[in-house]
Amino acid sequence: MIYSQAVDYISSVEKFGIKLGLDTVKTLLARLGNPQKSLKFLHIAGTNGKGSVSCFLTNILLASGYSVGTFNSPSVFGYNERYLFDNKPMSDDDVAKYITVVASEREKMAQDGLDIPSAFELEFAAAMLYFKDKGCDFAVLECGLGGRLDATNSIEDKELAVITSISYDHTAILGDNLSKIANEKFAIVKNCPLITYRQCDEVMNVLGKANDLILCDEPKLLTSNSDGQTMIYKGEIYCLKQLGKYQLINCSLAVQSALYLSSKGYDITPDSIKAGVARSIWKGRLQKICKGDKIFLLDGAHNEDGAKVLAQELDTTFKDMKKCFVFGIFKDKDIDGVLGNLGKLADEFIAIRPPSPRGLDETETYKKCLEYTPNSSKCDNILCAISTAYNSKCELIVVCGSLSILSPAYDVIMKL
Repeated sequence: MIYSQAVDYISSVEKFGIKLGLDTVKTLLARLGNPQKSLKFLHIAGTNGKGSVSCFLTNILLASGYSVGTFNSPSVFGYNERYLFDNKPMSDDDVAKYITVVASEREKMAQDGLDIPSAFELEFAAAMLYFKDKGCDFAVLECGLGGRLDATNSIEDKELAVITSISYDHTAILGDNLSKIANEKFAIVKNCPLITYRQCDEVMNVLGKANDLILCDEPKLLTSNSDGQTMIYKGEIYCLKQLGKYQLINCSLAVQSALYLSSKGYDITPDSIKAGVARSIWKGRLQKICKGDKIFLLDGAHNEDGAKVLAQELDTTFKDMKKCFVFGIFKDKDIDGVLGNLGKLADEFIAIRPPSPRGLDETETYKKCLEYTPNSSKCDNILCAISTAYNSKCELIVVCGSLSILSPAYDVIMKL
């Protein structure tokens, strides 16, 4: 395969949907020689914050002199970003190379009458092959969905597990209460310490079962403005380029993970931790772009909890600015939970449909937006939506609701 064929192949397999369970991916990995067995893993699960924690942790390890493979899903600004080596996306040639290998094995499994892997399982296996060939010192893994039956949980030996904020999402699959959802996430904890922070009682009743539980101290905010923030954690001051008070918790989880690794003999110093935090930028999470007299914020808030923390930041750092939301969401998401938090801050909504079969039609989204502000409209493409927002009287334009709209929005914004 060439690169375009490899990406098209994954897209064609994605049409068959997700498949939770570990047997198929374990079979696939075994047939590929179990590349994962040569790697050291840091495994991250949670509802919100997984990508941010993986970003902080990756950069801390890099600043400490280690080589790092990072597996994230979904990618936001380009397919290759799902597979990072030392923070650089996999090359087009390597995407073609490794997808060809796993695709070939998938066809052989079909011929042998075995269950065939899903797209995510193929991507995970490709990442394992790539990280092994690169000789990564660490592999940072972000769960795709849940934890217990997620393909990443086929890994048995881990240095540590991190569980970020747990809230309601994918309830049809993970469960209709926080206890059930927490149990799905908690299943990634296998013969390793769990690093998390004190969450609600319903969640902690589950996470507290860990044999080796490390709870983060509460970080303290020192300064904050639209360019970043500083915090103090365990007596040390850290400078973050990431916006959003919720990032203090995510940063603390990564810092605490690094402190644990340091205690186990890894060469991670206080200075390298600070340097890694300072260079961490997770695109699509309160990502600020200035264009003319307008400020754009790109954020991946797509569930109630994500919308709540986004609203808190908008109501503090950007409190006095008129706000226009370019908003698109998936059909299976809690649109009322999201709009219930954002609607009270909106001077204007522009509804769009995310570029996915799961995307809610812009007319349906527009009707919902009208319930929160009469100053709502709809566009049938992202260029129209961004241009309309840019020409509005609003000073702040927030693009949110689905990760899938951020990349095309970014491309349009940069051409303004």
